[in-house]
Amino acid sequence: MTTPPVDASTGAAALPEGVRPGGRYATWRPGPVAYVVCDVDGTLVGPSASASAEVVAAVAHAQQAGLRVGFATGRMRGAVESLHTQLGARGPHVLHNGAEIRADGATVARWTLTEQQVDLLLALAHDREDAYVEVYTETAYHASDRDERAAPHWELLGAPPATVLRSAADLGGEPVLKATFAIFEPSGVDPVVAAVHGLGLAAGPAGSPRTPGIIYCNATHPQADKGRALLAACRHLGIAPEACAAIGDADNDRPMLEVAGTAIAMGQADAGVRELAHLVVPDVDAHGVAVALELAVAQAARLR
Repeated sequence: MTTPPVDASTGAAALPEGVRPGGRYATWRPGPVAYVVCDVDGTLVGPSASASAEVVAAVAHAQQAGLRVGFATGRMRGAVESLHTQLGARGPHVLHNGAEIRADGATVARWTLTEQQVDLLLALAHDREDAYVEVYTETAYHASDRDERAAPHWELLGAPPATVLRSAADLGGEPVLKATFAIFEPSGVDPVVAAVHGLGLAAGPAGSPRTPGIIYCNATHPQADKGRALLAACRHLGIAPEACAAIGDADNDRPMLEVAGTAIAMGQADAGVRELAHLVVPDVDAHGVAVALELAVAQAARLR
């Protein structure tokens, strides 16, 4: 088992420029990296819809070095299509906050919601004035209302909701991968998270630099989160989680940071997320994910 690198001249930790220890640095056991999974909003992209030239180059370099690179996002497929085209990342990709895993153009695994759970989530949204809910199938998303406060999120997704959904039965049996609450007042976050948990579902709160006035809460199958999805993606690749590096900045990234062999937090992440990470890189505006990817390439080259 390898220990974290040490500068022989000082005895201090030797980390690349821009990388500093996270809260779990002392437990980090660096090994060869085969797969890097990156959160999207606040990690691969900031306020812009596209990744920076530095990030594009780092993804290309990592893949040329033989690493697999994938997304881990709360977004649906269509909402990352342009980013996927820009980066050419091979995956596996974790979508819908862990409810779906895609690799090489096919679904590897998915965890869906029942019609009863969808109806309960719709009822919860109708009881609140500070939030509405979006319901995601494989091909589209639907909303509990045409709430114009959510318009910045529709722009991020690339299209408005397909329909106003009154009942899960209106979907005609289409599998539902996820529901996402858009919460318009910070005071509504904790009650919505508690209510989703109360329905026996996983609740993943998150934000996006592109929609600063909205806080999201992803509601998924209780077995669906980014951590379990990362483990399933590793099984698909035939690698151990220790050979995976995960990079994120928000609370819904915590499950994947907990299980990855190398857990990396973005510089702007909350203190709790940085405390859970082995390493911390610069924030999204300083292309921190590019620094993390170059670290993974160097680590893989040094330890193979």
